[in-house]
Amino acid sequence: MPDIAQRLGRDVLVIDGGFGTMLQRADIPPEQCPAQLNVTAPEVVLDIHRAYVMVGAECVTTNSFGASRTKLAEYGLEDQVEGLNRAAVAVAKEAGAQHVLADVGPSGLVLEPLGGATFDELFEIFAEQVAALAAEEPDAILVETMTDIAEARCAVLAARSACELPVFATVTFGAGGVMDLSGTDPVTAAIVLEAAGASAIGMNCGLGPEQMLLLVEEMAAATALPVIVQPNAGMPRLVDGATVFPGTADEMGMYAARFVEAGATLVGSCCGSTPSFTGAIVDFAKEVPVREGREALPGTVLAGPRGVLTIGAGGPVALIGERINPTGKPELAASLTAGSMSVVRAYAAEQQAAGADALDVNVGAAGVDARDALRAAVLALVGTTDLPLVLDTTDADALEAALRVYPGRALINSVNGTGDSMETVLPLAARYGAAVVALALDDDGIPETVAGRVGIVERIRARAHAAGLRDRDLVADTLVMTAATDSDAPRITLAALAGVRELGIATLLGVSNVSHGLPDRPALNAAFAALATAAGLDAAIVNPEDTVLRDAMRLADTARAAGTSLDAHGDAWDAWESALAGALAKAGALDTSPAATSRDATATPATPTAPGAVPGATAAASTPPATPATQRLASAVSRGDADGAPALVDEVIAAGLAPDRVIADVLTPAIQALGDAFGRGEAFLPQLMVGAEAMKSAVARVKTYLPEGEDDTAARVVFATVKGDIHSIGKDICVSLLESQGFAVDDLGVDVPAERVIEAAAEADAVCLSALMTTTLRAMEATVRALAEERPGLPVLVGGAVVTGEWAVSIGAGYSDDAPGCVRAVAAAVEQGGPR
Repeated sequence: MPDIAQRLGRDVLVIDGGFGTMLQRADIPPEQCPAQLNVTAPEVVLDIHRAYVMVGAECVTTNSFGASRTKLAEYGLEDQVEGLNRAAVAVAKEAGAQHVLADVGPSGLVLEPLGGATFDELFEIFAEQVAALAAEEPDAILVETMTDIAEARCAVLAARSACELPVFATVTFGAGGVMDLSGTDPVTAAIVLEAAGASAIGMNCGLGPEQMLLLVEEMAAATALPVIVQPNAGMPRLVDGATVFPGTADEMGMYAARFVEAGATLVGSCCGSTPSFTGAIVDFAKEVPVREGREALPGTVLAGPRGVLTIGAGGPVALIGERINPTGKPELAASLTAGSMSVVRAYAAEQQAAGADALDVNVGAAGVDARDALRAAVLALVGTTDLPLVLDTTDADALEAALRVYPGRALINSVNGTGDSMETVLPLAARYGAAVVALALDDDGIPETVAGRVGIVERIRARAHAAGLRDRDLVADTLVMTAATDSDAPRITLAALAGVRELGIATLLGVSNVSHGLPDRPALNAAFAALATAAGLDAAIVNPEDTVLRDAMRLADTARAAGTSLDAHGDAWDAWESALAGALAKAGALDTSPAATSRDATATPATPTAPGAVPGATAAASTPPATPATQRLASAVSRGDADGAPALVDEVIAAGLAPDRVIADVLTPAIQALGDAFGRGEAFLPQLMVGAEAMKSAVARVKTYLPEGEDDTAARVVFATVKGDIHSIGKDICVSLLESQGFAVDDLGVDVPAERVIEAAAEADAVCLSALMTTTLRAMEATVRALAEERPGLPVLVGGAVVTGEWAVSIGAGYSDDAPGCVRAVAAAVEQGGPR
């Protein structure tokens, strides 16, 4: 058989279609574990594979989508991971396809901070399954149908650790064009998965071919990797309780050709499709030549879970916020020492609002366990900000702990030219797909010459290449030295910067170092920042809330974009030299010790902070917030600050607001505003989930102020996934939001029979039912009917991926299509006393 790695990106390869659809046609009962068929009825599985091969599929996908330990546990088969997965590959090989793709689906767990699963737990689950699959020597591993970029990245990393096979990864986008759980768009998904080490990336399920085409174009424009496309057979409709896919084979074939034109080279289909769809894909797609000349995005590209940042490549200077660093910030240091991420979240939100493009995260403080704190900070920030993170630590254990859990592409700050640093940091950057800052210093310190600094960067570059990194994975820092002791130091830094740029490497500087030990630091920083920008700087670590500095850099950026060269930009040198001369002259008459001069490094003077307060939206590190306490509490909920919310509740109540009004007038509007933003596509599930946790912690603190016996619970709600359905993610999200707004929820779990729901509903004010499988809609209907008989008038609401509002009405139930809507629907139904 041909080597699939040699064909990637060169040939159009056709992948098979829907496997579950074919199992349903074979009358396999819904309660049957599909992976078990590899052993108990291999002929059924083999017939499906052969049907796809007969119509021209070159790649068949093993029947192992739900064969991880966690998914098999739903059938009591968790001890059969190895046997069922090995059998899946063995059966697929018998079909005679050119290539066998070993299938790995979602684990069914949700990673922290959205859920309770840890990265290490999920990593082990995926690695176990991949090791079993790889033992039978398939052609590649296919990680598919992921709705959370964190889980997709974890699965790819685990697969790479467990085998040497190519690893493909596809994710699922919703109707809004982003992954449902993480809110990740196609470009960001491409950057994150490529960085994790995937050999081919793409999308499957969720959408029909028409809806998927634009997303394919976006993803293909962001990567040079082969792109995989496997749409459903159109957008499903619910007809008489059954899901119907309206697409035709010819329609799929015609779109397959357009996918190849857009840059895809592995094309198949998903839910609702059959071998006839695959045959049409072969007929159409194989007639289109592979698109030539696709390239990755230029520059050094970083990614958060919901957005990317390009450093270099002629773009504007990236502003990296410097404030999450406890040095000189006692309240941040105290918060970290106490194990709280409240101030970290606040500083992140403030810097993002001020225009930061990325955030430097440093947790180095006395008494703080760097490994635990940096990991916790990363997880806290995932739900707070969309900005990429710069992991700033010299502790290798802390760095690896943070890199493992970060669901994006981070920038490591930093590696230097010492042997120990390069041996430690560069392999971590390669393993976890991070970019890295190369510092121009080594065992001999910081060279005083331009050639010395450029030489160290070149040496780091060579070692980085040997570790598997590329120039676009590096950002060089030629090190800003204080002008207080050497007025020529900035010239050396900028000359070295120019030398590094000639190597084709992006550049970064810590701007404020230039003014250390001098008065008038804001003016000096702004003048030097403008000078560095004019000289071609690509990124700067700064305080983005320093408006003078930020505006100076933006003006210089605009001039640079207009084609003004450094030589023609002599006014930048003049402004810097004038500012420096003035500062040096003033220094003779002032106390210029670091303790004195560090206080005016930013434009805002420092003043004491009120006890328990969280920094305000425009304040410097130790400046008291200018906003009222109620607004600070609302902001804490919106950014998911579960650590800081209780203390803010205390502050609000101490200021005179009655406890019951805190919930009604502050907390509820805050979480509802977040839900509204989610509905508009301006916020995503991660923000919604951490906001709910902050709301819960605030409500719990308010309740301690209420008179004994007073219960502000809005209603008691029973929630269950119906009999035969074992999906829990959507239910869990709804439960969390309901609890955050004061509802008492009796979560019955998954696969719940109608009898148990009826029993639990005896004292309930409402019942919510979830279903994600079309085969369980009848069980949902039966449960609704039974509840109507037992408790007439009890509000019953239904939802889930396969449920529609029209169908809900037909069975006499209320309906919501998302978690915030569920809360609103429950509240309205309870108030009206019946289903809507």
